[in-house]
Amino acid sequence: MLAEPRRKQKYSINPRGTHWSNDDSKFGQKLMEKYGWSKGKGLGANEDGRVENVGIKMKSDNKGVGCSKKFADKWIEHQDDFNDLLQSLNQDQNNSDDGQDQKVVSLEKKSETSRKRVHYMKFTKGKDLSSRSKQDLECIFGTK
Repeated sequence: MLAEPRRKQKYSINPRGTHWSNDDSKFGQKLMEKYGWSKGKGLGANEDGRVENVGIKMKSDNKGVGCSKKFADKWIEHQDDFNDLLQSLNQDQNNSDDGQDQKVVSLEKKSETSRKRVHYMKFTKGKDLSSRSKQDLECIFGTK
């Protein structure tokens, strides 16, 4: 019961992928050699690019692709920036409320005066919160 479940392991004929890298009949390699590239040279105008093949790197953690220790704290910086932005928006909102009170216009009245009468009675009554009491608004928005 406490033993680990058995897992079948498959061993490949070429576990390190050396057959592919040692194969000289690849189309891409032939094409590059046709234009002057040879093994050991890097890519680019100055031939100073990467010389070794691109390979995979085994990960022993559950972090995302591309995550490394040098970028591990970046998300904290982004969170701090976001919190600063929210704080500045809240301050701007508080400052604008102190200056003047906004006039609340009923949605029902607005639809009655409009030419196109887009908002019908059921729709406007359901969406219009200007006629609701303070207690109703607290229940709707979940504030006390």
